[in-house]
Order: sequence, then structure tokens, then C-alpha cells
Amino acid sequence: MWQDPIVEEIHKVREALAAKFQYDVQALGKVFQAQQAAEHRTVVTRPPRRRPEAAQSPIPAPDQA
Repeated sequence: MWQDPIVEEIHKVREALAAKFQYDVQALGKVFQAQQAAEHRTVVTRPPRRRPEAAQSPIPAPDQA
């Protein structure tokens, strides 16, 4: 199977970073937040997208049967 060298490199970096913080997602998140604050980056937040109304399915839902 063909392996993408870029993807392999990303996986290695991700594994090394996770191991550095003992696989603690909370600690890793705090480091990224501190780095973001130190670099004065702006955080972009957008309102959630509204889902289009579901079209009626020809198959009735279990609660409609």
C-alpha cells in the first residue's frame, strides 16, 4: 500500500507531541492556548450553521409508524 510521506511525518510529530505531554489532551490544549495568547492571535468564532429542514422521507420514522 502506498504511504504518503507528508502524512507519515504528521503522524510522527503528533505522536511525539502527545508523548511529551503524557497523552494528556487537557495539558496540550492549555499549552496551545498559552502559545496563542503569547502570539496575540485572534480567535475566530462563527455561529453554528443552521441545518436545512429535513425533507419528508417516503419511509416513516419508527415513532411515526
